[in-house]
Formats: sequence, structure tokens, C-alpha cells
Amino acid sequence: MTKEHLITWDTAFEVGIASIDDQHRVLVDYINDIAYAIECEPIKTEISELFTKFYDYTKFHFKTEEAYFFTLNENDCLLHQLQHKHFIEELDSIIALNETQTCSQESLYLLADWLLSHIQEEDLKFLQQHKS
Repeated sequence: MTKEHLITWDTAFEVGIASIDDQHRVLVDYINDIAYAIECEPIKTEISELFTKFYDYTKFHFKTEEAYFFTLNENDCLLHQLQHKHFIEELDSIIALNETQTCSQESLYLLADWLLSHIQEEDLKFLQQHKS
């Protein structure tokens, strides 16, 4: 079976900050890896391990992005942090319900949609508002 991508990286996902764009691309790669694992119906621990890596990297990315955004505008960054917090809570819910081993396509689509919408709308909007 060939590996199909749920999300094909596109320059439309770039925000113009190389380190943040690189991290966004890693997050997209994790989502694609999880999608492929679900499609191939592997050992459930593989999906769980991929989800855990996605979760950990998401938290790392959010801290990195928030630190950068904080230097641009402290007050607006607080709202952005709340959006990140909500996404982490969604991931925590999946973990709490022990759904990481059986992450459904529907859950994965919701995560992918949130991530892409957040990058293309919220991240871009923040950076455009605070360009120096």
C-alpha cells in the first residue's frame, strides 16, 4: 500500500517565519503518519505512539510559537495561548478516553482541520497584525 497524505503541504500554510513553518510542517507530517497508520490497521500501539509524539510535539510547538508571538504583542498573545490551550484540552480528552489506540478518521479530520485553520487564519492574522 502506498502512503497517501491526508494533508499535502502547500506554501499557503506558511506564515513566513522559517522556524514556525518548519514546525507546522512536522505537525502535518505527524497527522499524515497517523492517518496512514489508521488506514493500514496496524498494531494499535503504533497509532498510540504516533499520537503521543504528535501530542508532545504540539506542546513543544505551541511553547515556541507563543514565546515568539509574546515578543510581538503580549496582550494579543494571551488570546492565542487560549486557542492553543483549547486544542491541547481536545488532545487531553482523546487521551483520557483512551482513544489514542483507536483514533478514528473523524477525530483525525477534526484535528487536521483545526490545525490548518489555526495556521492559515489565526497564526497568519497575528503575524500580519504585528509586522514591524
